[in-house]
Amino acid sequence: MAGSKVIALESAAELVADGSSLGVGGVLLRRKPMAFLTALADAGRRGLRVHSFLASLDVETLVARGCVAEVHAGYVGFEQLGFAPAFGAAAADGRVRAVEYSELLFTAGLRASLAGLPFFPTRGAIGSDLVAELGLQELACPYSGERVLAVPALRPDVCAIHAEAADARGNVQAHSTRDFLHDADAMLARASAHVVVTAERIVDTDELRGRALLYSYEVDAVVEAPRGAWPTAMPGLYGADLDEVRVRLAAAVPG
Repeated sequence: MAGSKVIALESAAELVADGSSLGVGGVLLRRKPMAFLTALADAGRRGLRVHSFLASLDVETLVARGCVAEVHAGYVGFEQLGFAPAFGAAAADGRVRAVEYSELLFTAGLRASLAGLPFFPTRGAIGSDLVAELGLQELACPYSGERVLAVPALRPDVCAIHAEAADARGNVQAHSTRDFLHDADAMLARASAHVVVTAERIVDTDELRGRALLYSYEVDAVVEAPRGAWPTAMPGLYGADLDEVRVRLAAAVPG
């Protein structure tokens, strides 16, 4: 098909090189692009610097498979199922560098990239330990003199998100079930240099009119991946498979 951006899952994984900065869409146990992340692990990627707003099985899977050098996130865990054992062990013994953000700081970094700025000013985290840990600098507002933090732009090399539907040209359907933080994927994608979208199904463009999350010029590759978020949830289509998540957590750290 002329102008088609549809490629195989394995080909999409080739777009992420060793050492890349990888943005992962979804929040907690919702909309994680698990099929794509599994393909990355199967391809033997190493040294990835993962950026995930609120992480769960995305980070845990990549860390357990030895793919990760750094994790930049506001949270890594499984809510009622507890913490992330592979990530926790790797962060504790220094195999993975864990960089903690508040949600406001993570969002500020993305907003800087969206605006084409080197940093974004925010009051969030002033007075917290995160300022020193992240090496953030304060500056004075030139109009009021108010002290604010300058948060560096977050611009992943590649971002992967999972969606309900996309067309072959790369237009992506907005989430039909607008759960909490439903717009986080679009912000992360637009802040990234390249975007891979896995979708439950490929549809005609007419089905997406007036319902777009991302547009074709913002997307580099589309992969048809039914149940591509499983065992995390795709709200409106299927819930998180908590039994499968428990199995994977039990297997994440041998012994």
